[in-house]
Amino acid sequence: MTETMPAVLFDEQRRFVLGQRPVPQPGPDQVLVEVDLCGICGSDLHAADLPQVYRGGFVLGHEFSGRVLASGHDVSGWSVGQRVALNPNGNIDGTCQFCLTGRTNFCHQATMETALGLQSDGGLEPFVVVSPKTLRRVPQSAGRLEAAWVEPTATALRAVRLAGNLANATVLVTGGGPIGQLTCRLASHFGAARVILIEPAPERRAFAEASHVDVALTPEDATARLFSSDRAWLEVDAVLECSGSAAASALALQALRPGGVLVVVGAGPGSGLDPLTILMKEITVHGSFTYIDEFDDAIALLAAGRIEVADMTTAVVPLDQTLTAMESLRAAQTMKVLVDPHA
Repeated sequence: MTETMPAVLFDEQRRFVLGQRPVPQPGPDQVLVEVDLCGICGSDLHAADLPQVYRGGFVLGHEFSGRVLASGHDVSGWSVGQRVALNPNGNIDGTCQFCLTGRTNFCHQATMETALGLQSDGGLEPFVVVSPKTLRRVPQSAGRLEAAWVEPTATALRAVRLAGNLANATVLVTGGGPIGQLTCRLASHFGAARVILIEPAPERRAFAEASHVDVALTPEDATARLFSSDRAWLEVDAVLECSGSAAASALALQALRPGGVLVVVGAGPGSGLDPLTILMKEITVHGSFTYIDEFDDAIALLAAGRIEVADMTTAVVPLDQTLTAMESLRAAQTMKVLVDPHA
């Protein structure tokens, strides 16, 4: 009889369910990982509406850490007990034009065919088998919570880098969820003179001080400022749009100074991007898709304690409370929930 384990599934009907899966065994070229913690990402909540990246019939969870438990006979370089963070987009083919030019975040195999928690089994289960190409070593200096925050930190780090040199800049971040808060912290880390956050939920604006935010506003307050005689107060050099809101993108274009930079980190229905405004202000618009070297760099930042994340960890819950936690996150009542599949 095959041994089974609990898992949070995104099933073939594109529903979230708590089910059972066989305990996996590694193939010759695979590694078996014992999952320690797995974060619930905001994009997971919208998986049903994102068929481009979320396929049905797999285990959710792409923000996770763990330890190597076993490996196939063709795998070398990994020892039992090694702490790891898993790059869900790490299974690159190494031969496509994007891999060969160092733009691995566009590798179709890695991001659209085999991404952990999106197109193949992820971390919302006690054990998972993965390609060794997805594994990244976590130093002993990194805390347990920090190891589980590597993936979202890497996402935010790429966005901040795409914004350019932020030293002495005024930066606006729209959307104060985990990615938005990380973006604020990283912008400050890289020398921004002033950081402004726009976020509708008071529970999330409450993190502003810890995220080195100088001013936190509701969207209504920000709009009123922009269309008043005091609008210069809200003019900025760079905007990092982390909410996926078309209204936030439209507000960002209004707030940007001529020659400014807009980095689109969140995606949602509609764009809010007015071509005439972009043209007349010569605004540069960047999309920010996953990460490249930022995953390894995020591990270093977190292990060195340069970016704090423990305060944003609202709760660590057992696997059977995942669906309840997802509803709490959907209502913006919590910041980040981590799941312990062994609790």
